[in-house]
Formats: sequence, C-alpha cells, structure tokens
Amino acid sequence: MTNEVRHVVVMGIDGLRPDLVDEITMPNLVALANAGTWSTHHTTVFPSETRGALTALATGSPAQTNGIAGNQFYVRDGFPEQIFTETVHDWYAADERLGGQLVEATSLSETLHRVGQPFAVIASSGPGVLPALNWKGAQRDQLGFNVRHPQTAHPHEFAARVHRSLRIPAGGVSADGPRAALRVFEQEVWPHSKPAVSILWCTEVDSAAHLYGLGSDQLREKIRVCDEVVGALMAWREAQPERNSIALLVVSDHGHVTIGGLVSVADSLCAGGFKAAASFADAATDILVRPGRAAGVWLRRHDPVLLQEVASFMTEQAWFGGAFSCAGVPGSIHGRVEGSLALELLGAGGARAPDLFVQLGSRVNDDVAGGIGSVYYDAGDNDLRPGGGTHGGLHRGELFAALAGYGAGLGQGRVSTTPSAITDIAPTILSLLGVPQPQTMTGRVLRELMAEAPTEIERVSEDIRSSGTGKVTVLSGMRAMGRFYMSESRIVPAT
Repeated sequence: MTNEVRHVVVMGIDGLRPDLVDEITMPNLVALANAGTWSTHHTTVFPSETRGALTALATGSPAQTNGIAGNQFYVRDGFPEQIFTETVHDWYAADERLGGQLVEATSLSETLHRVGQPFAVIASSGPGVLPALNWKGAQRDQLGFNVRHPQTAHPHEFAARVHRSLRIPAGGVSADGPRAALRVFEQEVWPHSKPAVSILWCTEVDSAAHLYGLGSDQLREKIRVCDEVVGALMAWREAQPERNSIALLVVSDHGHVTIGGLVSVADSLCAGGFKAAASFADAATDILVRPGRAAGVWLRRHDPVLLQEVASFMTEQAWFGGAFSCAGVPGSIHGRVEGSLALELLGAGGARAPDLFVQLGSRVNDDVAGGIGSVYYDAGDNDLRPGGGTHGGLHRGELFAALAGYGAGLGQGRVSTTPSAITDIAPTILSLLGVPQPQTMTGRVLRELMAEAPTEIERVSEDIRSSGTGKVTVLSGMRAMGRFYMSESRIVPAT
C-alpha cells in the first residue's frame, strides 16, 4: 500500500506483562496508546521464550516455519547436543552445523535489504538478541549495536563511532541500558541513516521479573525507567521534521508468571526408570530433554511404545500441565501421542519439533501480580528460584504481550479487541511501508490498527480438548480472520 509512512520505530520491552501497564506504572505508554492504538488480546508464540519470540517477530512466522523453537532445542542431524541461542557464537555455530539453514524463514532484515531500505537494531539485552532480530545483518552492513555487549556490534565503522562519541565502555553498560540504547538511536543511528525500520530492544524488565518477582520494587523501577524511554521516544518523534511519516510501536515478547516449584523433568524420568539426559552424548541415553516451562522430549530412535510410556508417566506427575505432539494426520487437532493435542495448533510443529512437548502445570493461586497462580519450572542450567518470574509455556500470564502504536498510518484513540500475535508485527510494518511481505511471513497485516480500519471483525472463543480418560489437555483461544489465536492451555479431569 502507498501512504505517508516512511519510518517505523519499534521499542521492545522484554517480558512486560500487559496487565502491569496502567496510568501509575507506565503513564507515557498509556498516553501513547490513548492517542493511538492498543491491542487487548495480543499474544506471543510457543515456546514463549525470548529468542524464539524475537525470531518470530523478525520473520513474521512461528517456530514451525522459522525453525527457532525457543531458546534451545534439538535437531535430528546426527549431533548429540542441543542447539542454543544465548550468544552470537551459539547462533553461528548452529548455522554451520545446519549447513546455513538455522533460520528457515525470510526476515525483516533480508526483506528490507532486497528493496534497498535501511534497517537498524539497537539493544540493551543479552548477546543473542541481535542475531534473533537481525539475522546475518552484519553481512548486509545493517546497523546493530548492543549497549550491554558492544563487541557484537556491526558494521565496525559504526560501532567504533558509537564507542567514541557516546563513551560506551568496551565491556558494555551495566546500568541505564534503555536510556543508553535510545541515545545510540537518537545520536548515531537516525541522523546518519534514517532507517525505514528501527528496533530498540530492552531486557531490563524481563531480568527484574526473573530475579526479584512480579510484585517487587525492582521490577516496578525497571518498568518506570522503560516508560521514561517511551516518553522520550514520543518527544523525539514530535521534534522531527519527518514526524508525520514516523510510526511508533511499543511491544513485548512475552509476559511472566511466578515460579511456585522447581522440577527436573530429566531426573524425574530417570527416577521412573527411563534413561534421560540433556543430550545424547552418552550412548545409553534413550531420551533427550529440553528444560524450561515447556519440556521437550526427543527419543534417540523411533519407538512409539516407549514414547507412549514416557507420555503416560509424565501425565501422572503433579507437575504435568498438558501434552502436545505433531498431528497424527495432517489437519487433525490431535497429536500422534495418545492424549495430546497437535503442536500445529501452536505453530510449533514441523521437522524440528520434539516427539512430545509437555507444559509444566500450575500450582496454587498465589501470583502476587494479578492473582493468576504460580507454576512449576524446570530451570535446567538457569539459576532461577521460587518466587521469581518465568515464561516459556502456555499460561496466560506468559502468553499475553503488549502491543501499542502511535503515529503515521495508525489509528487514533482506538482499542482493538481483535486477537493478534507477535507474528503479525512484521507483516504490519511492511504493509505500512508499502513493501511486499515474503511468502514465509505467515502472520497477517493488523489492519484494525491502521488509520483506515475495517469494520468490526468477528471473533469466536473456542476450547480445543484432547482425548483421554485421565487428565485432558485444553487449549483455549479465539478464531478471527480465519486464524486461531491461542490464549492459554490447562488440564482438566476427563468427563
């Protein structure tokens, strides 16, 4: 489409749960949403983990299309170890291992490069965020800078200039990351290149939620700081001669829910008589387990009997919260493992999917933020503890994310109740700019947020239930625009 939009600036607040946003906690974000748009039913992907979610944002597609199934996953390629995404080295080592096919979908970076439009990502986050949002952007001389990990920046001339002019320490900033990221954008990115799309990504809210919990003063302080940056970004836009051609989006990649109990799924399987571990390095290991809120299970060899035994064992555990496996037949809602739902309902099927995904369940209703309960969590190598926040599963506290917009091409004073997902952001950005989206972008354009919005969009709530006589997995969501948008998953007794 052709319109006045020439630039889209996205500010990402990692881990921001939308129900924590109000006039007291984030007055600037509320003001932006009131003047522009706010989506009340916006969700992330499964697994609801940062690098998988950011790849989904950048590619406009879920894991079964882009290949990045969360922060870590296993690929059946003859190697015994899982693939990790924590560092830049992890990404490129995995890409070499997979013959250059780590990310299987076309991203914003590649799409904009093909049409000669500049793209920039500025982060205050972990080192794996730059490749998630701007995969192979260094090969295209696109701008990338992480104020916490400046050694990962590209291209070199740009990185050296930022280091000198803004005095970013060689070891990165340890405080004030969101403001530092904004300074890089305002002083060194925009004046020199005026990108068609700029993404500023800040991890501070996520880190505080993990470490201190959802009701902590530390979390409230990080939310306040990020809101100040939202206000500064709005003021920056108003000061630009090009302001009428600039659209602002404020997004998050997932929410959080409180850790109520820790469990090691691999250890539990071993205690049940199975041979499970985090890799297949030991020839005696039959089962590889990916930890997290969503435990992934891969068998060394195709063995339907063993897989059903594993599923039955896990179903009986107190921490079981629902089972998913690839569809038994194409288009089915039921997984090939008895009692499971199809991973394709979550956008998490495909060749890299595990034999079984088990969401860890909920505990008591004691979540200090919103009263929505606490959950079991398999921490793996992460030092996260009860009382802190976590994410990765299908609890509504971790699935729901923030989406607000203001400026060129977007509606004014509009609240949208139409469901949307993080995979819809990239197609919407490209539509605003008049750039065709690649075929691998399976998300839709969020026309309900645009200046010329369609009439009311029909939406229907739906519960999808697994078969079985014991614990039944229920996936709740909404159907709209010919798509199913998940809201949460839980288990209920069979009736």
